Amino acid sequence: MMNFQYDALEASVKLEDITSSSHNTAILHRLKNNDPALSFLFIDELFDHYDDNDDLFEVREGDDLGWLGYFIGGNETLTSLSVYQLPEDREQAEMFFTGIQLNKSIGDFDISSGVLLGEGFSAMNLPHVTSMSLDCHLEREYAHYFAIGLRRCESLEDYSGQWPVTAEIVESLTTLPMLENVGVWKNRGLAISPDECVALRELLLNANRLNHLDLSGVGLGNDGLRLLAEGLACYSSLADGVLDLSSNDIGDEGLHALLRL
Repeated sequence: MMNFQYDALEASVKLEDITSSSHNTAILHRLKNNDPALSFLFIDELFDHYDDNDDLFEVREGDDLGWLGYFIGGNETLTSLSVYQLPEDREQAEMFFTGIQLNKSIGDFDISSGVLLGEGFSAMNLPHVTSMSLDCHLEREYAHYFAIGLRRCESLEDYSGQWPVTAEIVESLTTLPMLENVGVWKNRGLAISPDECVALRELLLNANRLNHLDLSGVGLGNDGLRLLAEGLACYSSLADGVLDLSSNDIGDEGLHALLRL
């Protein structure tokens, strides 16, 4: 269902019919009425330790995430949205993203550990978000779908995320005209691969505004640094910014590669 269809039904829909609890119904009311106290919202499954958190939408059976996305899209008070849980169902995820793409107030978007990045992320379209954090493990088979959605985040200035940094994700990052800061980290003790080093080299060669790159603790080593060297040598903007290569087991050979830049 597209947004114009939600528009036609909004006046008649009963919020309690599209939510699983009175708590979630209250969240939709607050979104719809632009409650100024609701500037941050996170979406997750229900856990006992939340203790009736007023900023939590508890995803359970009976919640229509298309309507949640619709009301987020029309809201003007939210500045930060954290998604800890979305259904793997592609249609539900696409309806959610179709709704929130109309929001103009959210600047920070966080995709956290409970989310399984599936095909639905190809519908991600967040043209007004300026900061994004991907704090969950991205399976390589789904990186393609995330890269498609990432390309549409045209106002993005800051991006941080876990491995893998695939060639498609890097290509999407290089198309973002406002991108200035990138931070990446490894997961589950895995070191960066040679292919990922090459992808980051391409990011350095093609991201025109990048002035902060954090690669601390990703297991570059001497070999990884050599693969990055061409990009570091050609990217002059980092001379006035920040490049963090700490905790990467870089020895004399790697240091010599840096000195030759």
